Amino acid sequence: MADALERLAAEKSGLDFGTVTAIFRKRKWLMVIVTLAVPALVAVIVSKQPKLFRATASLVIDVSVPQYLGAGFRDVVEMEPSWWSSREALETEFRVLRSDSLAVAVMKDLCRRQLPGESQPALRHLIANVNCNNPAEYENNLKPFRDALTIDPVKESRVVNLTVVSRSPEFAALLANTTSTIYLERNLDRRLSQSQYAATWLEGEYGDLAGQLRSAEQALVEFKKRNNIVVVSLEDDQNELSAKRKRIATELSNVEVKLINIRAQREMLASIHSTDPLTDFNPELGEKEAAVKLKELYMEQYGKLLELRSKYLEKHPAVIAMEARVNAIKADLTRELEQSRKNVELEYQTLLKQSADLKTALNGATTQALTLETRASEYNHLKRDLDRLVKLTEQVGGRGQETSLATHLKTNNARILDAARAPTAPFSPEVPRAVGIAAAIGVLFAIGLALLLESLDNTIKSQEDLEKAVGIPFLGIIPSIGIAPKGAEAAGNGGRKPGRSTEPGVDSKDMYVWTNPKSSVAECCRSIRTNLLFMSPDHPARTLLITSAGPQEGKTTVAVNMAITLAQSGLSVLLVDTDMRRPRLHRALGLPPLAEGLSKAVVGETDVFTVVRDTPIPNLFLLPCGASPPNPAELLHSERFRRIVADLAGRYDRVIFDSPPVGAVTDPAILARLTDGTILVAKAGRTGRDALARARRQVASDSRVNLLGCIINNLDMSRQRAYGAYYYYYSRYGTYYGVDEAAGRPSSA
Repeated sequence: MADALERLAAEKSGLDFGTVTAIFRKRKWLMVIVTLAVPALVAVIVSKQPKLFRATASLVIDVSVPQYLGAGFRDVVEMEPSWWSSREALETEFRVLRSDSLAVAVMKDLCRRQLPGESQPALRHLIANVNCNNPAEYENNLKPFRDALTIDPVKESRVVNLTVVSRSPEFAALLANTTSTIYLERNLDRRLSQSQYAATWLEGEYGDLAGQLRSAEQALVEFKKRNNIVVVSLEDDQNELSAKRKRIATELSNVEVKLINIRAQREMLASIHSTDPLTDFNPELGEKEAAVKLKELYMEQYGKLLELRSKYLEKHPAVIAMEARVNAIKADLTRELEQSRKNVELEYQTLLKQSADLKTALNGATTQALTLETRASEYNHLKRDLDRLVKLTEQVGGRGQETSLATHLKTNNARILDAARAPTAPFSPEVPRAVGIAAAIGVLFAIGLALLLESLDNTIKSQEDLEKAVGIPFLGIIPSIGIAPKGAEAAGNGGRKPGRSTEPGVDSKDMYVWTNPKSSVAECCRSIRTNLLFMSPDHPARTLLITSAGPQEGKTTVAVNMAITLAQSGLSVLLVDTDMRRPRLHRALGLPPLAEGLSKAVVGETDVFTVVRDTPIPNLFLLPCGASPPNPAELLHSERFRRIVADLAGRYDRVIFDSPPVGAVTDPAILARLTDGTILVAKAGRTGRDALARARRQVASDSRVNLLGCIINNLDMSRQRAYGAYYYYYSRYGTYYGVDEAAGRPSSA
């Protein structure tokens, strides 16, 4: 099988339309039988299958329940709407639909139900021998339930189909509807139980929070009483105290700046010891208008004094009067300076006192602020606890009321879209569809089988098979002769048939070339004759051995027709029957059997030329076998037989030896060494490549053997149209000359 597949792969490139058509024509009846048998067999098998019914119920599964109380109402198990949460929620519901617990609940319910007109539990349509009183039966029979029920979510939607397949249409609808109903009931029970649990828990939490809220309110009231916080809040006190500290700090900063300035003036005044007002630097005096005028007057009068001294003597009355006036002004300036010192000292002491008082006030305000901050922290802590408890109590109380309402609403996030109805017709088996598919498969199988058988066919069918697969030169073909043989087996070496005549006629295959000289068979024989002549025109093979790989391959028919063809060319041709075990040449030529023949000549009982007989064909002579000897191989291997072969070759232009098949005896190998050339005959579609290759090796085992080539015999031209124009030419040759090849008679056309 492997070799056949390899050959089919190797020859794939050669499978053209003509080749495939020829293969199909060759195996048309096999293909027709397979093509009809496959759908017929499938139709019988499918029609005997039990009828199955399918019922489908549809559910719509939402992520959240309907909001009858408004958008602010939230379900206990509601999820935040998002794409991922929706997918996860739906996948969870699909898992619930496929869960074992739901399957067990459905089977329990089916055990309590009966179909109309039945008394047995409906579950028996699914599980034949179920014991409804044994809970373990449900757990042990989950597989039939899963096999019968299919959960099929509809893409891009929230619809899910529950499909049930059963032999009973009523049970299919019942199982689908029961599964849907129980799923909805269990889903609602789950939501109600969760809501009831949440309501109970929220109620208890609300009571605890209410007690904590009362305690927090009482603690806040006690704190206000202790700290005299009645109307104004601590925050207002903190704001007022902060503003006060800010004012004190600002005032203290101003006093500090003034104190720095006055301290500098005080230190400067303390450093003045000169009595001359003109040399003393007194910023305080310079800033007073009276001091400025006195200093200007002093400078004016002192200038006049210097002018008078330059004119008069020291004791001059004008000088003395002016000196008295200058001294009076100087005394006034000295008094002003002293008064400035006192004023600066007084202001300095005043600022010192203000600074100390402000610092004390600031420290008191800071202490008061710290005390108030401590109280505010405690107050805020109590206030936060109170606010938190108020808010939490309100939330828990409101959620508790919503949950209590949810238990009374009994809302569900899933609903039945379409209930299942009992189907009126089965969906399986689909006989027309199955037969149609089987017909297509049958056609493909028939085609594949034909190609496979063709690839497994190891017989010789073409020139390529000879030259490439076997390695034997191709000499030509002889088409099939479409007549029933008389007096001989069809193209073979068989013995005499009972009731057959020994006289050849127009319907004899052996004499076909003689009776139909214008047929394609005759033309093919003449083409082979030409090929043999062209192989060695200077030294033609005078003695030829014609043999085959096995029996019934037409070597005798080929030998006779080739001999007739050579005789028609004007050569004297001798046919020698060396098939001493089953001689047939005398019957092929219509001659009666005689005891005298080659066997007697080889043993020396008679001269070989005296037993040569004439035939109805001019230039064609026959040397029959004569009596069949017990040891043909020893006779052919004798020296006398060698001399006989030489004598015959010297007498006749061509000597053709008809020998037994190569695979049966060793006679052909002996004869091949004694003749000038050996021709193998292969029957188209029968002779195997391996058998022909073995025959070639046996015949040509001696280097002295001249293997001329092989002739393909009995080639059906109606099946070989794909092998090339060579075969087509000869298939049309007889028609051209008005010969009907199928009947071997002149055509009416």
